[in-house]
Amino acid sequence: MIKIEVFGPGCHRCHATQETIRKAIEAAGVEAMLTHISDPREIAKNRVFFTPAVRIDGEMKSTGRVPTAEEISKWLIERAAA
Repeated sequence: MIKIEVFGPGCHRCHATQETIRKAIEAAGVEAMLTHISDPREIAKNRVFFTPAVRIDGEMKSTGRVPTAEEISKWLIERAAA
């Protein structure tokens, strides 16, 4: 199972990122667990300086922007193939 983490305070861009990820998971047809980390201490501990940030299986994929569904699908398919 792919572990996806979204870091951010819960702003509209964070929610948009989560929704885009949900759609990408469905489109890619992979098993994934999506977690939202909003605790400022956890965000800082993980060295996230710009939110929203997306980490997939421990690898930071995006920071400071809402990634597109196509980008996320590509990341998920690559990860599932690994």
